Amino acid sequence: MNRCLALVVGSFGLLAALHTGDADARGRVWFGGGGGVRISGGGSASVHWSSPPRSVYRPRGWSVGGSIWVGGGGYYPRYRYYRPYAYYPAYVPSYYGEAYYPVAPAAAPGIVAVVDPRPPLPRFGIGLFAGGVSVQGQDDSSDVGVLGRLRLTDGLLIEGELGKTSYPNDLRVDRRLGASLIYEFGARNKLAPYVLAGLGAQQADVAGTYTTTQDFAEIGVGLRYALSPSFHLAFDVRAGSRNTVSSDEPVPVAAGTTARTISPPSSSSGDNEDYSRARLSAVLYF
Repeated sequence: MNRCLALVVGSFGLLAALHTGDADARGRVWFGGGGGVRISGGGSASVHWSSPPRSVYRPRGWSVGGSIWVGGGGYYPRYRYYRPYAYYPAYVPSYYGEAYYPVAPAAAPGIVAVVDPRPPLPRFGIGLFAGGVSVQGQDDSSDVGVLGRLRLTDGLLIEGELGKTSYPNDLRVDRRLGASLIYEFGARNKLAPYVLAGLGAQQADVAGTYTTTQDFAEIGVGLRYALSPSFHLAFDVRAGSRNTVSSDEPVPVAAGTTARTISPPSSSSGDNEDYSRARLSAVLYF
């Protein structure tokens, strides 16, 4: 009789919890009960339910447990117990004060285009040049020679030249050895302007009567055109000044106006000889 009464009371408690509209109240109601049924012929069953006990931390969940025995006789029944299982809310980082952000998808590996390095410009070239020189108002002259160029960087070059300047009737012949530093703007373009600065020395032979040695310095501008990566044409204009270093013989009093005009000043006079020259060159690079 007592068992039946406990079963009835527990059933009413369960129904009251299930029909309560307040979700918060359902989490706080607890009840318990039990019961048993005996069947003739040997056999019994029992059911037990309970809510979690009151504590500081009340997880919202329920557990059900009980035992069932089936046997065909014997005074002491054998029970198989099933431990109650309590449900606890799943772990969420934000519940514990941790920052929670959606996990960003991994970035797909990008495709990086490999740019081939630019081929180096040709480093060494040799060529020929031709032009004219104007000195002390005398413009009738020819200037020819050979040159070599060495490229230090894309735009910076060193040039060496060996030239010969002749005036009318060979009244004066200058043999020149010089070097220039050249910088090209846009060296990889077909058409590239450049600036230059040069210096050197030359030997002047006047009418076969005496010779003199001069040093010179000059600056200039030019324009280079590449017919191909290996063959270039260039035109430049240079202006400079010569200083007589020494003379093998005293300066003669030459007959004729032309000879006197193109004769370089003596080393003792302290005068410089100003000049300008233009030249067209062709350079083959390797």
